[in-house]
Amino acid sequence: MKTREEAKSALDTLIKKSRVHWYKPIQIAEILYHHRVDKDIDLSKLEGYRTKSKKWRDTMSLSLLGRRCTSSARFQDNLFDDNAIPPEILVTLGYQR
Repeated sequence: MKTREEAKSALDTLIKKSRVHWYKPIQIAEILYHHRVDKDIDLSKLEGYRTKSKKWRDTMSLSLLGRRCTSSARFQDNLFDDNAIPPEILVTLGYQR
């Protein structure tokens, strides 16, 4: 498990790299929101939220920005790569108080 500081650093790096519309940070926020509020996802199991989180992100992006992500599926999925925000980081972020 990553430390809280390591998880926060990974999130800060993602935010710094984000393009104009911040689709990836919005997606992370939606994953953590659904984990906290609905309590229906296991953050350690990516396949349980990978597809759903894109829909959550697009819904929120449409509401906030008036548009949704049109990037390739490969680009969208690199959000969960080891050098970005893998499930291990989400676990740390999701269970920190």
